[in-house]
Amino acid sequence: MKIFKNIRFIILFLLPLLVGTFYILFVQTQLYESASTVLIKDLKPTASSSNFLAALMPNSSSNLQDSKLIEKFIYSAEMFHKVDQHFGLRQHYQSEALDPLERKYTFSSLEDFIKLYQKRLLVTYDELSRTLDIDFLHTDAKQARAILEYIVQQAEEKLNMYDKENGSELLNFIKKQEQQNKKILLQAIETLLTYQNRHRTIDPSLDIKAKSAILSSLESKVIQKELEYANLKQYMSANSIELRTLKGEIESLKMKLNEIRSQLSGTNKGELNENLFEFETLKSDVEFAKERYKQTLIQLDMAMIQATQNAKNFIIITQPTLADEYTFPKKLKSIVTLFLLLFMIYGIVSMIYSIIKDHRD
Repeated sequence: MKIFKNIRFIILFLLPLLVGTFYILFVQTQLYESASTVLIKDLKPTASSSNFLAALMPNSSSNLQDSKLIEKFIYSAEMFHKVDQHFGLRQHYQSEALDPLERKYTFSSLEDFIKLYQKRLLVTYDELSRTLDIDFLHTDAKQARAILEYIVQQAEEKLNMYDKENGSELLNFIKKQEQQNKKILLQAIETLLTYQNRHRTIDPSLDIKAKSAILSSLESKVIQKELEYANLKQYMSANSIELRTLKGEIESLKMKLNEIRSQLSGTNKGELNENLFEFETLKSDVEFAKERYKQTLIQLDMAMIQATQNAKNFIIITQPTLADEYTFPKKLKSIVTLFLLLFMIYGIVSMIYSIIKDHRD
């Protein structure tokens, strides 16, 4: 029984502990960690100039959303393919730089490589500082830093690509609007010019002002002539040449007055009031088309800026680090953990064996 107990101890505890310790100390892959902290800053103006401090701070909801999108992209298969293309990641994961338990082989699927890549990544968002911490593990410290620098660069390009694509779509739409609004403006101007040429006038309101001035002058002359006629009639005969001439002048002035009043009052179909209304309508169409075209040009300038400039940026708080020594595995911690685990397993098996033995007895 004692021999069996010793064999159980050797098989369940001592031998696995020795093998595991040897594996941890001499075989397990040593990984170097490169770490970087970045802040995603929205460069679009979100605060007024009066609130200068708020303008310098990143928007919370936008920052969180952007950070989570970047986190998903960094972990994605697309990012793995990019890193693999530049650094031969799959070839590295199949090389002897990795221990046999972690190494991938020719029969390994693409999913296995991506899972190992994701296992070597650690992306965390710090809500207090609103920063994104990115860590990457590799068997070579310099390679770990180079890969992390590439990941940060690609993540920034990806983030701005969304805004630039949206900006390009908006730019194309506004360009079409600009062409349409320009065409509408030119048509409105052409219609107004046609009207002016047809009526031989620059502005009917100017004609009204001129005719109003003439009307006022004629009314003044009529009053003057009527007073003169009344004065002469007191001591001259009504059939005298002077009075008949003066009366003829008064009647001519009154006829001219009635003619101009008729044009201004709108009693005829082609009077100035109707012309003025039509002219003002055409003129307002030109002004409206001009203002709409002006606003389109302003929007076009803004869209061109959005399509060409980065709307968001990675502010690198800490550059990717170069590790002096390996970060993983934590050998002492791993050995202690293995010891406690095997000791617990050995204790449980021994307890079960004792219960079975007592039950048989």
